Order: sequence, then structure tokens, then C-alpha cells
Amino acid sequence: MATAALSVAIWCLSALLVRVMIRVRVLDHPVARSAHAVAVPTGGGIGVMTAFMAGLLPAFMIWGTGWSNFPVGGFLGGLALLCLVSWYDDIRPQSAAIKLLAQCAAAITIVLSLHVSYGGQTGIFDIIASIAWLVFMANCVNFMDGLNGLASGTVLCACLMLAWLAPMAGAGVVTPIALAMAIAMAGFMPFNFPHARIFMGDVGSQGCGMVLGTLGLIMGHKGGGWGWSVMVLLLANFMGDVLFTLGRRYYEGESVTTAHRGHLYQIAHRTGLSCAIIAPMAWGGCLLGGSMAWMARAGLVSLPVAFALALGPQVAWAAYVIHRTHTHPIGGW
Repeated sequence: MATAALSVAIWCLSALLVRVMIRVRVLDHPVARSAHAVAVPTGGGIGVMTAFMAGLLPAFMIWGTGWSNFPVGGFLGGLALLCLVSWYDDIRPQSAAIKLLAQCAAAITIVLSLHVSYGGQTGIFDIIASIAWLVFMANCVNFMDGLNGLASGTVLCACLMLAWLAPMAGAGVVTPIALAMAIAMAGFMPFNFPHARIFMGDVGSQGCGMVLGTLGLIMGHKGGGWGWSVMVLLLANFMGDVLFTLGRRYYEGESVTTAHRGHLYQIAHRTGLSCAIIAPMAWGGCLLGGSMAWMARAGLVSLPVAFALALGPQVAWAAYVIHRTHTHPIGGW
């Protein structure tokens, strides 16, 4: 009964706030990098992140095991800081330096809080690497949030898979966090896919990325080498797209910080593939990665084989999108 009540409460709060943000009508006007042709309200991430943060403590009490040492204050404080700056950026766009500073501040707060909760067992290199990881994850989800349902659906799938895989790593604290985020995202999804009445905005995409990054750190700390691999397997499609795109732009002498429409999913959409095809394919890639992680943990395949099976479809997708640019010319990337 408590599980059902909490699930309904988080979902309803998320959906209610998303509806409010639709009426507030802070608009995302089409620009050169946009996939939409008309102005669409943004800020749906306010609903997602508010419902998630409000439901986190009850989620710990109902679904949590081993969370007594989790730094709730540091986690929520860092997340709230990032969301506030990101929402201000949605309203009044800020420079890349300001956004990076906010991401770093949030990441430092969360990582140092985890460091203290682990009894100071992590070294300086691990701390720096963890901060860089969180910043990367915030940007990774943000970069991929450019098509109806793509980022939101993938985050939902990743959180459901994490809730399932966490007990295998002895990371019981991951389950309530992942479930709370999945339910909050489920409240947003009907407004974003297949037809977008509202977008998450930076407040949602960067916040979700920071949450997923934190869960990845916990899985790695608890689950060793296998735990570190889980998030990479789950988001292989996101990470592959981001790294491929940044590498290609750098190689061609283009700015890696300037907004663009050169991500593989954007190219695929520009060649005529609809979001109703592209987004579910990304969800499937996430579910495949989670299944590979489970198979590796169960000893059914080795970890290198799991990575090969998860990354293979991403390589094939990249090749297919490149091929489509020859049969459906789009001009410059």
C-alpha cells in the first residue's frame, strides 16, 4: 500500500507541475540546432526534478536498504544548485563558462559528500575523476535532449534497469533513488512523446544526468569493476553519440562548445527518420545494455563480450546514419 501511494504521489506531482509549466509558457524558440519548427514550452524538468527530490526521503524509507550513510543533504544540495542555475539559463541563456561552473560546484558538493560518507576512503585522483564524471554525465544527457522522448525515455529505462541491477552490486541505496526518478520521469513522458507539448529544458536534462552520474559512482563503489561498467553499458548509445560527435567536430576544426545539429540522432532526424522511430531505438539500446550487464554479472558472458554486444548496434547505427546522408542529402552537418 505504501509503495503504491508513494508512486502515485510522485507521478501526480510531476505531472501536475509539468502542466503548470506548460501554462507558464517559457518558450523554447527554434534555432539552428533545433528539431522543432515552432516555439514549444520548456521547463518540464521542473516537474521531474521537484517530484524526484520531494519523493526521495519517503522512497528511502519505503524502498531503501543501506541508505543510512548516504549523504542526502549533500546530494540534494548539489542537485538543487545545478537545477536552479539551469532553470535560470533556460529563462536567460548564460555563457558556457557559467554553466560549467555550476556543474562543477554541484559535482564537487556531491562527490565530497560521498567521500565523507565512505569514511574518507577515496583518494584525490578518485575524487577528481568522480567530479569529471558527473560533469560529463550532466552534459551528456543535456546534449542528447534534442528530440521528443529521446532523453526522457532513455533516463526512464536506465533508472528501471538500475533499480533491477543494484542488488547484484550490493548497492541497495541505488534502488529508491532510481525508482523515484523513474516515476517522476513517467509523469513527464506523456507530455513529451510522441508529440512534445513541453521540453525538459536544461533544468531537467542536466539534473537527470547528474543523478545518473551519482548512481554510477555508487554502483562502481559497491560493485567493483562490474559496477563501474553498468552505467557505461546502459548509456552506450548516448556516450557513443556524444564522443563521436565531439571527436568529429574537433577533427574537422569546428567548435565543440557551439550549439549545432551534428549529433547522430539529429542527423538521422534531418534525413527524414521520425522521433517515433529514433527515440524507441535509443530506449532499446539502453535496455540491451542493461541486459548485457545482467548477463555479465550472472556469468553468462564475459564483460568484454557484454560490451561488444552492447556497442555493436551503436556502431551499426552510426554507419546507417552516415549512409542515409548519402541517400538523403542534408548539406553540412
